[in-house]
Amino acid sequence: MTAPGGTVRAWIASPLRWHFLAVAAVSLSLGVALFAVPGLGPSLWPYRIKDLAVRFFASVFLALAVASVVALRVPERRAREVLLVMGASVFGFIALAAVADPAALVASSGAVLWFALLTAFALGSLLFLLRRPAATEPDAGPPMPRFLRYHFLLHTGVVLLFSLQFLLIPRFAAENGWPWRVSDPVMRGIGGLFTGVAIGMAWASRQRSWNRVRLLLPVNVTFVAGALLAVGLHWAQVTAESPGLHVTIPWLLLYVYTGAYPAYYLLQPPASEGGGPRAGKRDRPRSA
Repeated sequence: MTAPGGTVRAWIASPLRWHFLAVAAVSLSLGVALFAVPGLGPSLWPYRIKDLAVRFFASVFLALAVASVVALRVPERRAREVLLVMGASVFGFIALAAVADPAALVASSGAVLWFALLTAFALGSLLFLLRRPAATEPDAGPPMPRFLRYHFLLHTGVVLLFSLQFLLIPRFAAENGWPWRVSDPVMRGIGGLFTGVAIGMAWASRQRSWNRVRLLLPVNVTFVAGALLAVGLHWAQVTAESPGLHVTIPWLLLYVYTGAYPAYYLLQPPASEGGGPRAGKRDRPRSA
């Protein structure tokens, strides 16, 4: 006879898998289509947007698709919570940022679909996050390395600093802190993205277990790879529109950093999931 707690957990886990499956299918289709054919973006976005920005946001959908596929392969529900936090915050704040300037919105069926899709992603993630069962036992696996925690905190501070500028003073931020020319609504959309990322990183920095944060790492790597590839494909536009090397070079370095540290911990996790330790000496958690 199945215990009541086990029945409840099984009921919750099944819809959650369907959620990630649906998100993976939609995000992969959208991400590939928009990155390959960025001209599709203006018919879908609720405000005017150019090809480079379309590919930049397409990288978000590709990262979400990777996250969802990885989540489907992980049996532990608590390991997937970081993806729910990121999904709810990132897509929620991108949608909220879009309505900050109603005069800039474009009325179209594509815009309605865009809002419906982002709202569904955000609310679906939030619903599953709120319905998570209470933890009854400690997380399995090794503790999170303290240097990874420091990376998460630094990542949080940097993106939060920029997101406040993008949301509150988008014209100033676009002219002085972004390496290509974007409109105010696009700048606010990027600010919404950064705010959501800051929330997800802050949540990750407070976790104690490696298993609670490891699924976040391939998301970061995928997004940064897509964003840098988009910039490379439109490098002529960047060099023509950037305020200068004092903006472009730090931007590139920050993105390389935010992709490099998760890649390092993916290749060198704190302990081999199949056996012995693989962490460097600096990253071994301190003993209690």
